[in-house]
Amino acid sequence: MLYLLELSLQSESGFALVQELLSNVFVKLLAWAVLSGLLYHLIAGLKHLLMDLGYGETLKGGFVGACITVALSTVAIIVAGVWIW
Repeated sequence: MLYLLELSLQSESGFALVQELLSNVFVKLLAWAVLSGLLYHLIAGLKHLLMDLGYGETLKGGFVGACITVALSTVAIIVAGVWIW
């Protein structure tokens, strides 16, 4: 992904090449997979920051936090998929 960013910033022809590559289904799936991992990691990290502040440290609170993390991540991943496609 960083290679594509670098290539797109080098020249107009590089940008056109990246646009052409991003029209490929495999590249879109790869971008979606990377973005999905980053979104889940971001949301789970926010949950851990809240736990560091003292919220959701009980067993029930941990379960609820995990369910919220999965639900928010699912919504964010679906939105990212719609945005990419």
